[in-house]
Amino acid sequence: MNRLKSIFVLWYPVAVVLIVLSAVVALLTRGPDLVWIGALLTALPFVGLYIRATTSRSLARTSHNLPLLVVITLAGAGLAGYGYWRGGYTAHGAMFAALVGLGGFFLFDFWYSSFGRRINDCLDTGNPLPGFTALDLDGNPVRSTDLYGSPALYMFYRGNWCPFCMAQVREIAERYRELTERGVEIVLISPQPTELTQRVAGIFNIPVRFWVDPDLAAARVLGIVGEHGVPAGPLAKTYGQHTVMPTVIIVDAAGRILYTDQTDNYRVRPEPDVFFRVLAANGL
Repeated sequence: MNRLKSIFVLWYPVAVVLIVLSAVVALLTRGPDLVWIGALLTALPFVGLYIRATTSRSLARTSHNLPLLVVITLAGAGLAGYGYWRGGYTAHGAMFAALVGLGGFFLFDFWYSSFGRRINDCLDTGNPLPGFTALDLDGNPVRSTDLYGSPALYMFYRGNWCPFCMAQVREIAERYRELTERGVEIVLISPQPTELTQRVAGIFNIPVRFWVDPDLAAARVLGIVGEHGVPAGPLAKTYGQHTVMPTVIIVDAAGRILYTDQTDNYRVRPEPDVFFRVLAANGL
């Protein structure tokens, strides 16, 4: 199933771009056309979602439910269908584009985005965090046990190819001082190649730990491997086929788990305010 998802997410954005370009060209050359306007509306929700994830400075997640975008998509498909009927069922290409936009968005929203419930007993609150090893940006081995003596926040993110992961990293970067003032060590971990993690560290330029889990050894210890989680094609060649499931873990100074977020939807990530509430509840 995950392999199918990796193929879908490779082609769906391409289809969206083609629908938008085709609709714009048709509307500019032929004038108003209900079918092409409807087709355009079925593609715009995904475009808006992507722009929101990549440009927002304060939002690292969206809701499980996207009612407004669903309504826009359905309205676009309905408008296209009405125009197709009113035009005597002749605008086959535009209607096909609208159906692709409709089906693609619903597959993205309700199928691709969902991980399903993740049951991982080793990360239950109160358990000791299983020890794991990763690499620092210089390629030196580092261990989770090295941080005993201070509370720590571990955030596993898929890589710089994922806009929602980068938005989450950006939120941490914007509030890292509030965390470090509480004595919390911040560790951001990705399985992507070291040079790409170095690039992420350079972009944000904050004094936190960036670790690399190139062979997913740490993710396997913690049970958070995302099989075939990287989109097929060029990205899989660069990042590998498999990745990590987005996960946040907060531990106390003894390595005992205070909080775990194992999101069941790749778009939905916890905001930093959640972390501060957890820390406050545990006297940190």
